[in-house]
Amino acid sequence: MKNQMTSSASSSSKDLRTDYYWTQVREFGRKYKNFDWPSVRVLLRFIDTYDGLMVRFSKLMSAYKLSPAVFNVLMILSRGSGEKFKQHDISKLLLVSRANVTGLVNALVRKGLAKRESDPTDRRAWLVKITPKGKVLLEAYLPYHYAEVGRIFSGFKLAEKKSMDQLLLKFKDGIL
Repeated sequence: MKNQMTSSASSSSKDLRTDYYWTQVREFGRKYKNFDWPSVRVLLRFIDTYDGLMVRFSKLMSAYKLSPAVFNVLMILSRGSGEKFKQHDISKLLLVSRANVTGLVNALVRKGLAKRESDPTDRRAWLVKITPKGKVLLEAYLPYHYAEVGRIFSGFKLAEKKSMDQLLLKFKDGIL
């Protein structure tokens, strides 16, 4: 059984990390009472998949001089119906610290992709809005983004996508 796990992991991923985790973690984990290899295996597969997605989309975005975090901020700003967002509201949507949002917004402003102005109702707050240049960049990139999403999931039937969605929701509920 151990050889099947290792060989199936190697055939699905030519990554040395996978081979390492499938052998070393399983072997050393057995000494812990609550070690549950099927659960650990799913977690490792999830982390590896997330990492692969981030690498793939980071490469795709880099051709447009975007990062996943910058893309996320631009998406928030562009979906706001022309509204301006307070920086701390952006941080709540991104689930990152205000310092990170400040750095992201500063970079967007420097590149002319967003503009910042003071909030007339709160002197301590800044309002951020996407610029026409930011909209053009986002609209140029999005067809490639959604085509890649479609390619990634092209091997799945609709029922499988729905099932995966439900399983991931259940997974997330277990975390919270």
